[in-house]
Amino acid sequence: MALDDRIRQRQVWLTVAIVGLSIWVALEFLTPIAWAAVLAIAEWPLFRRALRRYSNKAGWLAFGFTIATALLVILPLSLAAVSLAQESDTALAWLNHAQQYGIQMPSWLPGLPLIGGRVATYWQQHVGDAKAAHALLGTISATSVIAWIRSIGGEVARESALFLVTLLALVSLLARGVQIAEKAKLIAVGMFGGFGGEFVERITGAVRATVNGTILVSVLEGSIIGVGYAVAGVPQPLLFATFTIILALVPFGAWAAFGLASLILLGTDHILAGGLLFGFAAVVMTIGDNVVQPSVIGSAVELPFLMALVGAFGGLAEMGLVGLFVGPVIMAALLLVTREWLERTPPSRFGDGGVGQS
Repeated sequence: MALDDRIRQRQVWLTVAIVGLSIWVALEFLTPIAWAAVLAIAEWPLFRRALRRYSNKAGWLAFGFTIATALLVILPLSLAAVSLAQESDTALAWLNHAQQYGIQMPSWLPGLPLIGGRVATYWQQHVGDAKAAHALLGTISATSVIAWIRSIGGEVARESALFLVTLLALVSLLARGVQIAEKAKLIAVGMFGGFGGEFVERITGAVRATVNGTILVSVLEGSIIGVGYAVAGVPQPLLFATFTIILALVPFGAWAAFGLASLILLGTDHILAGGLLFGFAAVVMTIGDNVVQPSVIGSAVELPFLMALVGAFGGLAEMGLVGLFVGPVIMAALLLVTREWLERTPPSRFGDGGVGQS
């Protein structure tokens, strides 16, 4: 082996070791940094337009974009927190009443065909009776609810600290975005040739399309369904709309939100309103997820349904909310690499006929 080859090999191993150590040191902050990278890529076209107009103020522009991003995240969550706090007294009062007197059965329940009588009997035995309701809900008390809220508060405090890291990283990534993009492409081309440069461009486009398409469609779906909440008479329609927008980021998540709203209406004997709300929301979600979102994302992420589903849920399980965007992009990267290998693989010596053909 030539001296240059041995030196090159040592350089490669040194690079691998340093990268490994860097990941180990920054392990706790990889998720907020990933969030910052996703947000920076998603906001880059808009940021670049502003940068063309104010080319000598990249730092201030990055700071302004970061503040705007923080407000877009914090305001909806603050609205949801305030609404929940306002409703906490009502919820505790309902819980105490249910424990003492049971939960009243909806008047339409016994009239259901075939199963109405059995369901009504089960309800009365396990929920409607005061003793049964106390046995079911007796472990829930104001003390346990307060303890649960405190545990959530601690988790929120931790996530807020990590979110601050995300914002600091976002400022840096936006301010130095041009240099970072150029160096990333140079490194990719140097390591993998022409495919490396194309790979970086395709993955960047996939991240941008996935984030912008998912968020845009989630906001549209949640807002339209929120109008349905207000018309149908759902209590706290703005709170439900906020949760619908957030849950719409997760595959099938919004169905839980408007399904619960429909059940609340059905439980208060608003049968027609509950049924119409569920049908209206289901139509909105079906059109949004199957027509609008694919057209918004376009051809940047050409993933089969199974790979997209595994990427979204797998990313969510491993990385939290950021995994909803990173997971499908990783699947897209896998698809790109697989196609590159397949295109470079020479045809089998057996020809097109397959194994066994002479």
